[in-house]
Amino acid sequence: MNKLSNLLHNQQSAYGMIVTLKDPAVVEMLGHAGYDFAIIDMEHTTMDFGLVEHMIRAAECVQVSSVVRTPQNDYGAMLRVLEAGADAIMVPHLTTREQAERIVGTAKYRPIGSRGLDGSSRAAQYGTTPFQQHIERQNERVTVIGMIEDESALTNLDDIVSVPGLDLLFIGPADLASSLGYQEQFDHPIVMKAIEEIIRTASEVGLGVGIPAFTAEEVDKYSKWGANFFTVPPIDTLLFSRAMTAHLSGVKHNERLSMM
Repeated sequence: MNKLSNLLHNQQSAYGMIVTLKDPAVVEMLGHAGYDFAIIDMEHTTMDFGLVEHMIRAAECVQVSSVVRTPQNDYGAMLRVLEAGADAIMVPHLTTREQAERIVGTAKYRPIGSRGLDGSSRAAQYGTTPFQQHIERQNERVTVIGMIEDESALTNLDDIVSVPGLDLLFIGPADLASSLGYQEQFDHPIVMKAIEEIIRTASEVGLGVGIPAFTAEEVDKYSKWGANFFTVPPIDTLLFSRAMTAHLSGVKHNERLSMM
């Protein structure tokens, strides 16, 4: 198992961050800071596959699980990042059972899925791992994550969570709130009710559940509901931008005081 799947298997919480800055050093910093996983974002960035492979290498160096968020419904991208050695794929806007089955089929070899065979990839240690061992290892270690962020997914939730090989659901509160008609109202009671229902439904069948959290209080709340996979804070750029803004503001404030 990879670090993430091991934590989920043992019903322990996992903490990570979405990485959008295009430098493997960011992934390394997460590991040195004690995080469990890094979500390498190909959905909202211009990262190419070569850079993603280097970021996966960086994750391995610091014992962090590499989760690659692929573009929506890009099954070719899913396969390529797994061949590069990603520990997990995260797929945006999962809305139907059929979509979940295809995602699992792309990520897992038979008898679980129908992933295309290649024994020469980086994931197979460039052909040095016996082929059957590689197949068994990939089926055992790759974590499959679907993002729930649409109203239509709520209708199909029971069907989605019943798909064998799906390991975890990750809630996207921003898109979910917008889909429900409450854009930028992430804490609206209807949005909160939907989030609680997603967590309950997934937890009841033994799936992991993830959600972004900004504070320890949010982690505590969602953890009590049953979530166990948290991006804290959600995105690297938010953390760095806010830290820089706060630091500069403090410096300027002290300068003004000294001039009085």
